[in-house]
Amino acid sequence: MQSDSATVSSIDGNHSVEPLFLEFSIQEVLTNTSWIPVVEPWASQYVSAVRDGRYGDAVWARYHIAGDVHDGIVGGTTNMTVLQSIEEDALSYKLNDPEDYAKAQEFYAQTSDRDGHKDVIEIILRPSSEGVLKSGL
Repeated sequence: MQSDSATVSSIDGNHSVEPLFLEFSIQEVLTNTSWIPVVEPWASQYVSAVRDGRYGDAVWARYHIAGDVHDGIVGGTTNMTVLQSIEEDALSYKLNDPEDYAKAQEFYAQTSDRDGHKDVIEIILRPSSEGVLKSGL
């Protein structure tokens, strides 16, 4: 984990900070011009977490940002929780896009010590097919 000042020094609001899990730029979220409409409170939480270098919190907000998570289940999935959906995506990137996934692992290893969703970071860094299999996929 990284100190806060080292983490946030390179954030540019016009570009995504990491393309696999945090594909929206701060500007896209603030102006609601991403490819999906964003909802509150998740949009504000996404922006705040990215700016603070709390990337687990940012990913958590990203998976809620469209407002389609209900009772902990992500809409459009087969009853997958947010953590299961993140893990499925991480495994998919690991298998199908290993170069970008390796870059993402390096990026997420630098999250702030103040991150409230270190479980998300752990899943991204070390996804397990067992977790996805438990979801019935």
